[in-house]
Amino acid sequence: MAKRKKEKKIPVLILEDLPNLGQRGEVVLVRPGYFKYLIEQKKVVLATRERLETELKPLLLEEKIKSREKEIKKIKEEIEKIFLEFKINQYTSLTKEKIVKALKEKGFGISRGQIELKEKIKEPGEYNIPIHLGFNIIAQLKIKVIR
Repeated sequence: MAKRKKEKKIPVLILEDLPNLGQRGEVVLVRPGYFKYLIEQKKVVLATRERLETELKPLLLEEKIKSREKEIKKIKEEIEKIFLEFKINQYTSLTKEKIVKALKEKGFGISRGQIELKEKIKEPGEYNIPIHLGFNIIAQLKIKVIR
């Protein structure tokens, strides 16, 4: 009986999720025949050092951007659930700084520049304050101002 020549496995970078092989962005070893099939389908590329640097960085960056966008959407939902109440008198007004301080106490890291407040609020009432979170996502913060 003739001995079969042991085939070397080829390292490849996966370009899309493949069942039974791996997730997008992973480097796995495949046999030459399977490698040829996957290359023809444009589902993998040969994992060379240069290609890993050029192909993998955008994939990782894209994943980071998607996860950050999901985080921001969660923050938006949480901000829109809360209702803040502020007490002012005839000599004081509600400013961005007071809103930032109240949001920090609730656990949100919002800066003054993210709050869209045209002018200080001097009159009692209920207001919806837009907060720019990034990725063109704007949360509406509900506040009530009383005397």
